[in-house]
Amino acid sequence: MHDFKVGDRVRILPGVATPFVGMDGTICEVRQHDEGIETMTKLFVVFSRKEKRAFYRMELLHLPKQTNVKEAGTP
Repeated sequence: MHDFKVGDRVRILPGVATPFVGMDGTICEVRQHDEGIETMTKLFVVFSRKEKRAFYRMELLHLPKQTNVKEAGTP
């Protein structure tokens, strides 16, 4: 399982977060569970519409960092 951190890009997986399934966003806050239960850590994701929602790690897929690839012929 991936150890998520602020700034990570994620995709919402199918499950209980139905309206957000397939959407990509960025983790903006990680809130640890009061008793240290890792699976209950809340990960807050902000989407392109500036909407912010909390998810659990099992609801998220970590997306690899994008590299800026210039198209041929651009300076």
